Amino acid sequence: MNPKSFLGFLAVTLVIVVAAAVSISARYSAAVSVDLNEVVYPGFADKFGDVAEIQVQDKDKTLTVKRDGKGWVLSDRSNYLAEGDVVRQVLVGLAELRLREAKTEKKELFSKLSVEDVTEKDSKSGLLTIKDKGGKVLASLIVGKENSDLAGGADVGRYIRKPNEKQAWLAEGRLVVPSAVKAWVSPKILDVSSKRIDTVVVTQPNGLVMDVKREKIGGEKFVINNMPEGRKIEYQSDIDNMGDGLDKLELEEVRAVGKIEFPADKTISTTLKTYDGLMMDVKLLEKGDDFWATFVASAGDGAEDKVKKEAEDINATVSKWVYAIPAHKYRYMTRKVEDVLEQPKKEEEKKN
Repeated sequence: MNPKSFLGFLAVTLVIVVAAAVSISARYSAAVSVDLNEVVYPGFADKFGDVAEIQVQDKDKTLTVKRDGKGWVLSDRSNYLAEGDVVRQVLVGLAELRLREAKTEKKELFSKLSVEDVTEKDSKSGLLTIKDKGGKVLASLIVGKENSDLAGGADVGRYIRKPNEKQAWLAEGRLVVPSAVKAWVSPKILDVSSKRIDTVVVTQPNGLVMDVKREKIGGEKFVINNMPEGRKIEYQSDIDNMGDGLDKLELEEVRAVGKIEFPADKTISTTLKTYDGLMMDVKLLEKGDDFWATFVASAGDGAEDKVKKEAEDINATVSKWVYAIPAHKYRYMTRKVEDVLEQPKKEEEKKN
């Protein structure tokens, strides 16, 4: 290579190196200016004692948790008792949330991070609002998707945006804001072991009855007491799981008694009896996407005192409430005879 070519090559190389250095420097400077490592709400940790209300809103519903003396309740769920540990986790998570990186300011891109306004159609964001007892907003944040690719102490983050602000951010911290009622409360309603169940009687609104009994104590199979002559059960499991309705039963939603009406022409009545004399009378209603139920416990004739005490304790817990229960539990307690039987073959099929 002659000296002139070498000098030309050297000049080009220097230009590339300088450009690369400028590019790296620019990226680094941007990262430093954006990676503030500042808390999203400075001083919020000092205001925990002032917090009187936590509201969580999405496109479908609003859930409000309010301070009630030394505890917390779901005020829009008939003051059902909330778990204080969940409240603390939300407040601590918000207080420790730190800005890591500025994201988009373009409204049309907010949905990709789930930080769009909760009022928008098909919104997947959540709006967290914290107020004091006077109704003053202490913090308000649109909470978007989780990001688990962060390096650092938390190793996890959230896309966030403050309401009425254009800038979306990636924030570091383990902020989890439950939107489901069951996540804010102790979800277990009842736990009557399926192995204790002796009989299940389901009465439909039109009077049709499904009456099943366990074959033997400790057995797995049930039999249909009112089995139609000449018919066969299609799947044995469809009646065997009828004893599972109260086993580890958890709520999905909750209201005070009287808040949900149970029309006679739509209400299914089910009675489950245990071998030791516990009786559970359940009213069940399918309404929209929810499956509502009420429960009344009693002790049969000859039941021991411990069973009588169990019935009293159950009623003390459930008597004031109407619960939305999981769909599969509802199905277990509302079976129809016709639904579990093989369908009769048509005459044409018989001839063939």
